[in-house]
Amino acid sequence: MKFPFPHWRRVVFALAIAGVPLAANPATSPAPAAATPGDGLFTEGMTPRITIELGTDALRSLRRDPREFVRATVREGGKLFNQVGVHLKGSVGSFRPVDDRPAFTLDFCQFNEGRKFYGLRRIHLNNSVEDPACVNEKLGSELFQAAGVPAPRVTRALVTLNGRALGLYVLKEGFTEDFLSCHFKTVGGDLYEPEAGHDVDQRFKRNSVAGPSLGRAPLQALAAAASEPDLERRWRRLQATLDTDRFLSFMAMEVMLGHRDGYCLARNNFRVYHDVDSGKMVFFPHGMDQLLGTADLPWQPHFGGLVAQAVMETTEGKRLYAARFNSLFTNLFQADALTRRVDQLVLEVRPLLGGTNWTTLRDESDRVKQCLRDRYASLKAQCQEAALKPLEFVAGICHLSGWRVAEALPGGRMEEAKSTDGLRALRIVAGGETAAAWKTRAVLTQGHYRFEGRCRVAGVKPLPYGVHQGAGLRLGGHVRQTGNLTGDSTWKLLAADFQVEHDGEEVEFICELRAASGEAWFEVGSLGVVRKP
Repeated sequence: MKFPFPHWRRVVFALAIAGVPLAANPATSPAPAAATPGDGLFTEGMTPRITIELGTDALRSLRRDPREFVRATVREGGKLFNQVGVHLKGSVGSFRPVDDRPAFTLDFCQFNEGRKFYGLRRIHLNNSVEDPACVNEKLGSELFQAAGVPAPRVTRALVTLNGRALGLYVLKEGFTEDFLSCHFKTVGGDLYEPEAGHDVDQRFKRNSVAGPSLGRAPLQALAAAASEPDLERRWRRLQATLDTDRFLSFMAMEVMLGHRDGYCLARNNFRVYHDVDSGKMVFFPHGMDQLLGTADLPWQPHFGGLVAQAVMETTEGKRLYAARFNSLFTNLFQADALTRRVDQLVLEVRPLLGGTNWTTLRDESDRVKQCLRDRYASLKAQCQEAALKPLEFVAGICHLSGWRVAEALPGGRMEEAKSTDGLRALRIVAGGETAAAWKTRAVLTQGHYRFEGRCRVAGVKPLPYGVHQGAGLRLGGHVRQTGNLTGDSTWKLLAADFQVEHDGEEVEFICELRAASGEAWFEVGSLGVVRKP
């Protein structure tokens, strides 16, 4: 496997997760490498203290237009930076107003051209609402880098705003020329981020990287390659427009880390760069505060991103993805080493925290470690499973088996049992706000199909939010087509039509219940696939 990322970074990561001290021996160490942007800031164990001072007008502006830059004074380690550009950041789940515990973007060149912070134009200070342990972004960044995928470097910082201590934040470098210069020989290609659209065939925003722009032409070329109907020709076109080697690692790491809010699964939180030296597109990960949320996410899930789908539909892409996933899982995703790395990251900030802040951080880091162990165990079991074989139909019908519990929430109950009228069924009992499911997977050849089965419900009350309610059948990666069974009902036949575009495609079948209370039964003997003319 080619690793375009510098070898020394992979060595540092391997030593870090193994718990090996990182101090160099002057007598045996090689000559130091040339300085890179961010040196000193991302030194192991470094936790800067950053103070932000905003005037009355700046505060008023951020209350009114939180995404617009205002001028601020920033202090760190005895250094004073006047006229720093600051605006608030964060998505629906993590955004907080300026009078709360906001997340910030700091641009040191916004109002003072050429000025840098540890050699960096821009940094982000994340309030880590979705990751109270403040380790997910750091761990994800290190793993992507070790896999040869450029990713923003991460540390932690103590942040104060106008004399008000905000606590521990996650500090990330921005996607700027400084970041690109650490990974590419020539800096100046187009750097894109999602705007109105969420995939490469839609409208993207060009980032502020200096240099002549090719507009949307590189994105359009990649989208055209991904949409090529001839699969053998598609793979050749993808190789010409996409850094397929790095993209395979990008795909594998997003899935391995359970990055459910990333590009491959959700078409979210990513950047795309046109490398002017190779002429190919390179994907970068972003927004990794919600890693490891689903322990049993399949290692070959339904991919939402157009480019990921396009790769997996080709014979060569699917083969190379499997080989890359197994290689990275074997060499990088080791539960014991990763949990030790979490312990190390937590201990680095222990002297800075006290009382409930330390207790919360410690408890949340224990949760992250358990998520790592659960994810490792699931992936190890998945990799040991025999490869799925295409379903065999008799008179156009095939029975589905191999159902497993997935997405169960605490307080509920899931079991395979006999219904009150003696039929073998998959049972889901809601426990408070429940979104639970039974799942199985199968391989199908190209064609039109119907997923069907019988279901009945008792006392099912819908959740106060969401589109799909009650019990129903669904295909992985698709919205629910069947009716929403709520209240009480006798056995009803539910059906969802779908199409398989290419031979050998894996399809995920789901029996789910979304409810505040009640229970659902799915008759095992009725759950199957019908081949349509």
